[in-house]
Amino acid sequence: MFSLENRIKTTNLILDQSQVFLKNLNENQPVSGLVVFIFHWLFVGIPLVIILVGKINLYFGLSLIIWIMVYLLHFYFNGCILTKLERRLFNDKKWYGPWTFLILILDYYNGVKITKEFINNVFFCWGILLSIFTFIRLFYFMTEKKN
Repeated sequence: MFSLENRIKTTNLILDQSQVFLKNLNENQPVSGLVVFIFHWLFVGIPLVIILVGKINLYFGLSLIIWIMVYLLHFYFNGCILTKLERRLFNDKKWYGPWTFLILILDYYNGVKITKEFINNVFFCWGILLSIFTFIRLFYFMTEKKN
């Protein structure tokens, strides 16, 4: 189930079916790419804001579940499936999804060589930072409850 060959087949099937679905809604692929991009930002952005500054409640828990799933699926698909779909729709190999703007700044000002490994390392480090921040928030929330 988790062999590289099966993961590639699954990834391509999802991307192909998504492209067919979006083509039925709109023939213009870049416009479909923009729709997926906006969905992508909302899908990860709203839960991220809730994790960073929201109250610790049911929405916080749901946001954590979403981000854990995003993180796990990132490893299964060897990258973000939504970014892969956006890249196909935009027909742009240098598209990195929501990270694109940060990556372009790093590339322009620091001359950082952008590779798939670099992008995966950025995402991995982001996951570590978000996890540490979340644990600290939960720790303080739990210690406040005891007082």
